[in-house]
Amino acid sequence: MSLEQESIEFEEKAVRKFVGESKNTGNTLSAFLLILVFMMLCICTVLLVLVLNLNKEVGNINTKLMALQERNQQAELESEELESVSDINGSSVDSTEAADIVEAAALENKVVWDENRDQVSGIKRVYLTFDDGPSSNTDRILDVLEMYGVKATFFVVGKENYEEQYKRIVEDGHTLAMHSYSHVYQDIYSSLDAYKQDLNKLKTFLYEITGTECNIVRFPGGSSNTISKVDMHTLTEYLDSENMVYFDWNVSSGDASRAHKSANQIAANVLDNIDKYNNAVVLMHDAAGKGSTVDALPIIIEKLLESEDTVLLPISQETVKIQHIQ
Repeated sequence: MSLEQESIEFEEKAVRKFVGESKNTGNTLSAFLLILVFMMLCICTVLLVLVLNLNKEVGNINTKLMALQERNQQAELESEELESVSDINGSSVDSTEAADIVEAAALENKVVWDENRDQVSGIKRVYLTFDDGPSSNTDRILDVLEMYGVKATFFVVGKENYEEQYKRIVEDGHTLAMHSYSHVYQDIYSSLDAYKQDLNKLKTFLYEITGTECNIVRFPGGSSNTISKVDMHTLTEYLDSENMVYFDWNVSSGDASRAHKSANQIAANVLDNIDKYNNAVVLMHDAAGKGSTVDALPIIIEKLLESEDTVLLPISQETVKIQHIQ
């Protein structure tokens, strides 16, 4: 073999070797790149999962924070509301009594009377009743009732400087009935003896002013109230033993609510529900802040007097008993 041929052969071998090594290097690099891409995909997937979980946790934390803020705001509102609550005389009360007043007012508008218990048919009897008086509105109420020739029932409390109003209720032919002397829930419902003392104090107070022996009662908050520490059946049994009778209501005017009610709203609350019963005992309030109740009276009375089969009467011991508990 000539020197030239050996040189060519050597060059060919060198080229083949270089090409082979290049292929091996390329394959190794490709494999490395594939592995690197795969690892990056795995890392990205893990990061994505972590981000999604983090977003979910952040969302849960935000939801809990919002719920906590709402609860705190509600608690602040309730606290402010309780601080603004006053008794029937407009005087401030402690937080316990304020909570009782709010609870009783809410219950007054929620009680639903079982109309199947009202079995008396024929003429419809409507009994307008006023709790918590006398007040600066009592004479206005009495004036409206006098103008229409209507008699009503006043479940009064013990107040000084209202002697003329107590007397006028009796002289105008209305029923003077007992609510409680103090109307302080935590006191009168603390025990049976406490209730007896409060009611007897009112009974004596009214007799000394009017000469009337009162025997008709309405429990503050109604017989179905959830405030009393004494079983309400114990209190109703006491009244029965004393030949006194209690009356609740089956139609609420809604004027116990702290939210302002217009005269038209109060009238609608009464008139929309009276037709459900043959004997309708309507709950309203005689208090200084209940001017809308007084304004609603003419609307209610005029509408009822339009009906030929409806009479408005004061409660007596012979009245069909509207009682929440039996």
